[in-house]
Parts: sequence; C-alpha cells; structure tokens
Amino acid sequence: MAKTATDIITRALTLIDERITDIEDAASTEMSLTDMAKEILPEVARNLIKELPFELKKYLVKTASLSLDTLSTGESQSAYTKQKVVFISPDDFWELVSLQLTVWAIPVTSYILIDSPEYSTQNNPFTRGGKQNPVVAVSDISTGANRTFRIECFSVSPTDAKTVSKFEYVSFNNYPNDSGNSWPDELFEKITRALASELNVIKGRLQEGEIQGQEALKSIEQHE
Repeated sequence: MAKTATDIITRALTLIDERITDIEDAASTEMSLTDMAKEILPEVARNLIKELPFELKKYLVKTASLSLDTLSTGESQSAYTKQKVVFISPDDFWELVSLQLTVWAIPVTSYILIDSPEYSTQNNPFTRGGKQNPVVAVSDISTGANRTFRIECFSVSPTDAKTVSKFEYVSFNNYPNDSGNSWPDELFEKITRALASELNVIKGRLQEGEIQGQEALKSIEQHE
C-alpha cells in the first residue's frame, strides 16, 4: 500500500516519541512538530532521493525526452573519434536514474559532477568513456526560478546518431503529500527515518530554547 505524507509523518513522530498535534493544540504560537514535519518533508525527500541506490530510485521513475544542447567551440572536438553529446534536462529534473544512448552497449545508472576529479578524465577525448563503457556528467545551470541541468554523455563516434533509447529520472516534484502523490512501501522505512532524524534535531533545539527561556525568566525574577 502506497504511503502518503500523513502516513510518513505519523510514523516519524512515533519514532521520536512525539504525539501528533495540530497548531491549535500547540503550547504556544510556535509551529508544532507536526506542522514542521509537513514543511520539511519535501526537502527531506529530495535529499534522500540523492542517496538512494538505483534499486530504490527505480520506484520513483519518470520518463521524458531530452533536447540536444549546442556544444561550444571548445567542446565540439570534431577531429576526435570519441565525441561527447550534451542534452538539456526536463524542467522538473532532479535525479538521474538511467540513461542510454542508442549506440551505447549498456545504460548508465550513476553519474559524475563536472567539479569532480573524474570529469577531467571524461572531458579529455583520449581518456573518456566510449560506447562500451559510457559515462554521464550532470551540471546544474539553473538561473533564478528556471531549473535546468546539463547532461553530458561520453561518448559517441562522429557518424553515430545522437539519439536516446532510454531516459529515466526522478522529478523534483516527486515527494509524498496528501494530494495524490504517495511513495511505495519499499521506501517507507527510509523516508520515515530520514524525517524522524530531522525532527529529532528540531525537537532538541526547541527543548534547548525552552530551557534557556526558563533560565532567563528565573534570572529576571531574581533581580526584581
């Protein structure tokens, strides 16, 4: 049975021994942990997605087409036998799950970042991956509210078709809510524990602040 945001929050609060409250039941005008959980769940889910292995990411898969990006003059390297192909991600792209070009022997299920040491190897036409051992690099080129990622593929031969046979990803908007988007049972334990961990930190800070407030009040009373 798929799990909604309420299912996940209820379980996460149980893990930190906290009862579910509504804002009206809170002791002050501060947000209750329940409301805080609702606020942070999307970010917790997105962070978790980045850490999931391929076997679990596939439960959140979405497919789409990719648009070819134009290579700069320095990127084209048209004289070499191993050439890179670059695509622009869909607007809601968040995490790569699987990508395979038509001419590649196998799909790629992980990627490197352009600021990683591995990228310098792939950006070199002599040492980069080929059709038998392809490599993908992802970079965030978003500007303002426009979320855009550049997906570099290494590599193809000059005469190869630059087409995609499979592209699977996780959407930025794929997080559990109570409005129709749920997560599968296979991810329930991981997302509840991740949320519980964040809530436990928040709970500790609130309790620390309450103690400091009580101590400050006592100090004031002693000097009156």
